[in-house]
This record gives sequence, C-alpha cells and structure tokens, in this order.
Amino acid sequence: MFDRLLTNIFSIASHQPHTFEIIGGDFNLPNITWDSTPVSGRHDKLVETLELYGWVQQVRQPTRRNNILDLLFTINIDSISVHIGQEFFKSDHRVILCIIHSFDAIQLNSKAGMMYKSRHFDQQTWKRTESLIRCLPWETYFTTNNIDIAISDLYHNLIHCLDCTAPIISHVAYNANRGHNNFKTFKRKLRKLKHRYHKHNNLYTLQSILKLIDKSASSKRKYFINIENKALGNKNPELSLLRLFKSRVKSNSLGMTKFFIVNGRIIDDPDIICEEFSQYFSQCYNARTESCINTFPMLTCRHLSKIDFVPSNIKQAITALKKSYDGGPDGIPSSFVKYGSREFPLFCLKLFNLSMEYGAYPSAWKTSLITPRFKTGSRSDIANYRPINLTSVLSRTMEKIVHKQLLSFLLSANLISPSQHGFMTKRSCFTSHLEFFDQITQRRDVGQSVIILYFDFSKAFDSVPHKLLLLKLSSYGIRNPLLSWLKSFLEERSQIVCFGSCYSKPVNVTSGVIQGSVIGPLLFLLFINDVCSLFQYGKPFLFADDLKVVYSFSSPTEESYISTVIQEEINRLYEWTISWNLPLNVDKSGFINIGRCLNLNLAIHKYTLKPLNTVRDLGLRYSDSLNFSEHIASQVSKARKLIGFIMINFNNTESRLLLYRKCILPILEYGILVYSNCRHNDLIKIEGVQRRFTKAVLGYSDNKDYHQRCQQLKLEPLWIRRIKLNLIFLYRLLNGISYSSLSTPSYSMIPSHNLRNKENIIAIPKTQTNLRQNFFVIRYSTIWNRLPMNLRCSETIIRFRSLLDDFLSESGLCHLLNINVLNNDLYKNGPSSI
Repeated sequence: MFDRLLTNIFSIASHQPHTFEIIGGDFNLPNITWDSTPVSGRHDKLVETLELYGWVQQVRQPTRRNNILDLLFTINIDSISVHIGQEFFKSDHRVILCIIHSFDAIQLNSKAGMMYKSRHFDQQTWKRTESLIRCLPWETYFTTNNIDIAISDLYHNLIHCLDCTAPIISHVAYNANRGHNNFKTFKRKLRKLKHRYHKHNNLYTLQSILKLIDKSASSKRKYFINIENKALGNKNPELSLLRLFKSRVKSNSLGMTKFFIVNGRIIDDPDIICEEFSQYFSQCYNARTESCINTFPMLTCRHLSKIDFVPSNIKQAITALKKSYDGGPDGIPSSFVKYGSREFPLFCLKLFNLSMEYGAYPSAWKTSLITPRFKTGSRSDIANYRPINLTSVLSRTMEKIVHKQLLSFLLSANLISPSQHGFMTKRSCFTSHLEFFDQITQRRDVGQSVIILYFDFSKAFDSVPHKLLLLKLSSYGIRNPLLSWLKSFLEERSQIVCFGSCYSKPVNVTSGVIQGSVIGPLLFLLFINDVCSLFQYGKPFLFADDLKVVYSFSSPTEESYISTVIQEEINRLYEWTISWNLPLNVDKSGFINIGRCLNLNLAIHKYTLKPLNTVRDLGLRYSDSLNFSEHIASQVSKARKLIGFIMINFNNTESRLLLYRKCILPILEYGILVYSNCRHNDLIKIEGVQRRFTKAVLGYSDNKDYHQRCQQLKLEPLWIRRIKLNLIFLYRLLNGISYSSLSTPSYSMIPSHNLRNKENIIAIPKTQTNLRQNFFVIRYSTIWNRLPMNLRCSETIIRFRSLLDDFLSESGLCHLLNINVLNNDLYKNGPSSI
C-alpha cells in the first residue's frame, strides 16, 4: 500500500510543469541499495517509476545507524552537494545538509535571446560557390612548391568564396525549451498574478495561476506535437527525428554551468574560466622528456615511405565527410568541402602531395580548438570535463588517406598484436569480449581457477612522448618522407580552449597524440603495441589503452609459484611504463579471482594492487563469479529512464517506435554475446522493458497480450532479436568479416559426400560445465548447425540476413530451440541461455 502511494506521488510530481523538482523525507526503505543502479526485490515497481521519470536519489551515506532511510529525490538538478551531519536533538536520525548551486538555475537555456554569428547557407549557396571558385586566381597555388605559400593562397581564396556566397550574419538564439511563441507574455502574466497572490492571499488569484499554467502547458504540448509531425513528414524522417530527440535531451539538461569552483573560489568570469580549463587540460601533457631508451629493434624488413594521393581516394574521403555548417579552427565547414565544388579533389591533390613530398605538415593545421564536455559529477568542477578536439576538415581528409594506407601496411606485415582490438576495421569491443570470455570459460571448463589483472594508464593518449613514438614508428618500417611528415604532425602544435564566445591563450602541446584527429588513435596503438610481449605466462587483452591479463592455475600447490610469476610480470610492466613515460593509474587498477580464492599480495612498485569483487570492462559489468546481473540492472535502468523521457516528450506512436529502435534497443542489446551466460531472471528483466514499453505505447486499457502487441507494433521479442544478431555475428566470424584469433568456431572437416545436409557444419568441442556449454561459441554453434544448409551456405551477409528473417518463423524457432510448440509464456519471457 505504501509503495503504491509513493509510486503515485512520484508519477504525479513528474507531470508537473516545473523545470526542477525536489522530494525529500523519511521514506523508511532500507531494502533498496541506492547506488548508480538501485536494486530491490521488494520495491521493484517504485524503482521502475523512479527510473522511468528520471528521479535521482542524492543521499549515499547512512542517515540512521547503518541504513539510508532519509532520502532526497531530484529531477534536472545536477550541481547539488549533500552532506550527512550529526544526529538531531533527541533523535537517532542524522541531519542532511543539501546545497543547491543556484547559478545553475540561471544558466538553463541561457543563450536564448542572445546574439550569435554564423554563416548563412541556403539552397543557392553551392551553385554560386561552384561558379565563383572557377573564377578565382589559382596560378600561385598550383605553381608554388612552398607549402606555407600554397596553403595561405588556398585559404585566402576559400574564405573569400565563403564570404561572398555564405556571408556571416547575426542571429538571436531562440529558446526551444519553452515550446510556444507567447512565452514572454506568459511569464509577464504569471509574475503579476504571483505578486497579487503574495500581496492579498486571494484564492481566486491562485486558481487563475493554475489555469494559466495549464494553458501554457497545453500550448507547449501542441507546439511540440507540430514540430514532431513536421520531422516525421521530412524526406528523411529518421534523421530529422533523431536530431529533434537530441535537441530535446539537450534542452532538458542543464548544459554547462556559468560558474566554477576552483581551489575554493567561485569563478564566473568567462575569460578566467577559459584560462582555468586551458591550464587544467595542459596538465595532462607529459612534462618528462628524458628516457633511457635510444634504440628499438627493427620489427620488419618491409617499409612504407610515402602515401599515394590520387583524385579517386581523395574524392572518396571527401564524400565520407559528415555534413556540418560549423567552421573548424580554420573557419572552413565540412559541408563547404563536401558540396562546394567538384574541383576540391584537385585542390587537395596539389596540397597533399606537396605536404607529403617535403614531409611537412602545414602549420595552419597545427592549432586545435578545444571545447570542454561534461562527464559526470558536479558541473561546477573543472575536473569533471574532458577536452573535445576540433581540427581542420582538410587535415582530417588528408589523415583519412594516410590512416587507410598506413593501417593496411601494418596489418599486411602482421605488425599489430592480435591481442589489440581497438580502432581497427573488423575489430571492436564485441570481438574483444569474445576472445576474453572464450579464454575464461575454457579455463574454468577444465577446472582451472583464473586470476585477471586490470591496468589503467593515466591520461594515456595525452602522455605519449613524441620522441619515443617516432623511435617506434621507425622500427615498424616507417621511412621518410612519411616519417618526417608524422614528426611534423606531432610537434609544434598548440591548442585553444573555447568557452561560450571566449577563447583562451594558445598553449603548446608537448606530448600525446591528438584525440580529435583521424590518425592519432592509430599512432597510440603503435606506441603501446609491444606491451603485450611483456607477458609470457599471462594472456594479455588490449582495447586501446585498456589492458587486462589472464592467469590460470590448477591446484593450491601452485599458489606461491603463480603469485611469484604474476608479480614478476607486473614488475616488468612497471619498468616498461617508466622507460616509455606512460605511467599507470594504481587507483584504477586491480584484480579479480574467479574460482579458488588465493591470498595474493600483489603490488605495482610500492603500491598494493587491490582485489575487486566486480569490474566494469568495456561497458560490461560482471562479478568474480561471472555474474552479469549488475550489467543487466544497469542497462535496464538506462533504458527505462530513456523510455520515460521519450514517452513524456514525444506523442506520436511512430516517433516513439522509431526512437525506441534507434536509442533503446542498442542499450538493451549491448553485450548480448554473454547473455546466454546470464540468469533467466535477468533475461526476463530485459524482456520486461519491451513488454512495458509496448503496453505504454498502446495504452494500459488495451487487453492484447505481448505477442499481439509485438505484431501490431512490428516489433520482435528481444530474445528472438538476440538469436538473429548472434547468428549474424557468428556468420561474420566464420567468413572473416569480423576479426578473431580463436581456433573456434570453425567448420568441421567431415567430407560433404559422407552425410546429407552437412556443409558448413561447425565442429563443437566437448564441454564439462554449464558455463562453457552456455557460452556464445558453443551455444550458437549448436543453433547454427540446426539451420538449413542453404542458409548456412549463404554467399553474402545480406543474403544470410534475408534468409534468416524468412526462416525464423514459429516453426523455424521451434526447430532451432528443439521444442514442440512456442507457447505464450515462452514468447513472453524467452528460453534460458539465449
């Protein structure tokens, strides 16, 4: 009864026309664990309502003895500080001190009504640009061999062309969150009525205030519906609706605050804030340049000295540019390069060849524009922001071609470790998870206990020393002029922080690879690549700078030996980090023990390596017993909150369905590789998100069952989607579309003439435990072998998808799952281990 009352209270409060809301009190709910993902078995309906409407519980410390009973719930308030004090007089409940930074309320949609400048592009811009570019003087550009003169002349002509065809004009920012054009009138009337009510305390005035609020909310809702219908009526409704979704998410969030707290001081001057950000971001760079390493062994007899630029690959790179009308550090928008003229590949051909020939990266491209982007925590803390680099569009175009040919050379020479899965084609978090959990389940299947070490590098991308990176590039067979060009690309760079309309002073970039660049991540992979060779006993797994190492042992007698071996390899890793100036973050490193528990005393230098009970690894959360319940709870919580936002801010069923497919399904299906190892109750929770969504879309008065609702909305149950997605991934592995260094899955060597329907059958090894039996490789290989032969032998992945959709009818599903009938309960909850 109490739960139902609380659920109704939060539901009603969520529909009030207020920007910020706070509900607090003694709720007496000790059974709920209030971490990032509330978990409770007894109060599931209340937790679901809180997640659905976006309520955040701010109290994280006990308020009565060891329990959190006094709670504080907020909506749309991020900059809040909660402190737990001493007990009340004659009470065993503690005082809760809540500080809400009022500056944040002022800044909401603060750009509304402000003037800003941008270039005006219209439908005739590109026609005018095409004709004007041909009339500009290009003699100096095409005849000079000086890279600085060439790029100066190029930018002079391009900026002149932009000024003529897309002049800079001033705009007034419009407050899209208010929803209708009479908002100023509404505010004026509401202010007068509130003043009258505070003066006379008249009940009639209070009723007038409530009527005015209802009228405003109705007008805003109609405006939102009209905008939504307009988006659905566009040529590309999906893209238009996703843009509308992002804008509404942005308008409902606080964005960036107008004040920051630095060393106990409140700073609200934009110029000073800009400089503080610049100073903070520059601290990430590695000031230590000396190293004992002067040589590095050659890793290949092959070499790459030059990149081939031809009109075809330049045109391909330009076509792949994302459409944007915002100018970069050089003022050139990507849309201008993409649509401005058919002559752009010719201009780029001259510039790129000249740059590569002399091994000189243009100095005009060496300045990056940095915008701070909020991560988590308090918005008034500069440390809770990360830098986003914006580089020149012409530079990114050239880098794309360099990146493609350099990566092709490295892969063809097998120079990149097979343990690395980051920033490369055919490799992803998905392939990294596959190989990692395959290793774990195999070792547990033969009775071995497993120890996994997790290492975190401090500011890895910003700490890479340029001199040492160039030394490694040379060992990989990179020669001049390409090596000189990469040296010029890395050195003498600077960055400027942009905060609102203010810009910081330029700061030199003394180390690191540029994260906003195309080629920067690949250079980092080459720098960290040899770290895998340090581990002789353990099996390393890398995704960019995320390193984990797996060790296993069979009996307790190996405890002292395994401890010694692990510590020796940790010591080698520490020495490597010191030699290559890439320090470890000990606070974010640790280890877990799966199976037989060992009393390990491991250390990085003089700092103890802490044991972990649960880890978050590339977006997956799991425990030391390989329990994924926390991951499921986290994904369900995220999905519910986003569904709540969609249901409140979008009214059209078509809009809700499209946003569900594009924004919610990726959350629910992240990490489906391990879902076959999840508990059935967790899988029911995942399916429950879609069950409730279909009920909410069609209305709770609709008596259709889940099967009928899915058919009406043209949705598939999530467990059927998992079967499809995992079989498609298996097809990609078997046909080399996705990378894998595993020996399984692989086709059986049984001759096809021996047995009927045995082409492209996967050889399935024997297993001893349910953990291995239910793992993706074994579970879906079994399902694969039950597919019809024409489906298994599909020549293309498009053909495979089409045939798989046709096959997975009710009879096909029964055949795959080896069951007689697909009843309502099975359709509703799905089978286990899928």
